[in-house]
Amino acid sequence: MTSLLPKLLAAVLLAACLCPAAFAADLTFQPRVTVTGEYNDNVEQVDGGKGDWVGIVKPGLSLIYEHSRVLLDIAYDFEHKRYANQVLSDEYNNYLKSSLAVEAIKDLFYVDVSDNFQKVYTDVERGDVPEGDTSNGTTDQNIFSFKPYFSFPLQDRTTLSTGVQFKDIWYSEEDNVDKRVYSLFADVNHELTEKFSMQFGVGFDKQDPRYEEGGFNRYSSTVGAMYSYAEGSFVEASITPTYTDYVLTRASDKQYVPYSLSITHAFSNRLTGTAYTEMDFAEDPTSSVTKNEFRHGVEIDREYARGHVGFALEYRDYESENTASRTTYWRPSIKGAHQLTERLGFNYNVYMDLDTNPDSDKYLFALTSLRYELSEQFSCSINYRFKNNDAERSESDYISNTVGLSVSWVY
Repeated sequence: MTSLLPKLLAAVLLAACLCPAAFAADLTFQPRVTVTGEYNDNVEQVDGGKGDWVGIVKPGLSLIYEHSRVLLDIAYDFEHKRYANQVLSDEYNNYLKSSLAVEAIKDLFYVDVSDNFQKVYTDVERGDVPEGDTSNGTTDQNIFSFKPYFSFPLQDRTTLSTGVQFKDIWYSEEDNVDKRVYSLFADVNHELTEKFSMQFGVGFDKQDPRYEEGGFNRYSSTVGAMYSYAEGSFVEASITPTYTDYVLTRASDKQYVPYSLSITHAFSNRLTGTAYTEMDFAEDPTSSVTKNEFRHGVEIDREYARGHVGFALEYRDYESENTASRTTYWRPSIKGAHQLTERLGFNYNVYMDLDTNPDSDKYLFALTSLRYELSEQFSCSINYRFKNNDAERSESDYISNTVGLSVSWVY
């Protein structure tokens, strides 16, 4: 946590110094705490793993300060997990999403600062860590970003933004690779009509691992467009040719063409569909360079009188930049919430990873919660989590069941 608290406190103090008289009047502060007791029959998530009782205390707060040309938004949670039989060591986890936006010179010069602390999988190919999941196979990631830039109009409908950005990427595990990223950018946004806009840009990124050799210099140019053809319906497209110059002499310089194409269509004010295909660079905790990530999918989101539901089918393809190895798999998923009564609600999140190798590894994740509102501030919930890993290597197979009871208070 040494890299977290000084930056968080600096953001709050900076906002307070900019507008001290109005700070209290424009501040929204919301504390909260959740206490959970659960039993996990396989906390180790291995074949034949041991079960344990787990006590979890998770206090947190949300803070929003908005006044004049300053916007500060902070959400922080601290989590303490205690394993009764010490099958695993006790955990102390931190989760932070914070951002500070300052209009330093009106309509000309801006400064954006962000600091995010979260759990991520050590294996980047697994995607995002689901909310409410365990921390097995994860590492702490802290990304601090400082971005000063100028933005001014070139014409009535044309805006130029140019500046620099610094990122500090830190991981808690010793075998992970911390990095610093230095960027220069210039972007032009032009509105041809109210429904059609285009973007042009050039950029330079220098990624420098902090304690080992490697990294790269990356040069890029971008052309993009967005067309809104109906209310809630639009098409977005971009292409970003890049040239990557690797620092290590044994790594060959490469050209890539990241791209993004998506169409979102509102069939009605409650039913929306999205289809997309994209390629981008994914941050890899275990390497001084990035991985190429290809994602193709369709999504359907439906709102109804008592809740909402979303269906998705995605194909993911990961390619290492310095090798020819690839990982590909399908991910079908369903996620939603249903209000059974005025106070009682049901939430669910289920997905499956299906590897496309000949033996087809499978991973199933399911998280459900039945929540009852005792009052405006207090609620309780019964939670169930199921995980099944059916791998090509039988020794990696496991099944994990978790049942828990939570009580939450939000001011």
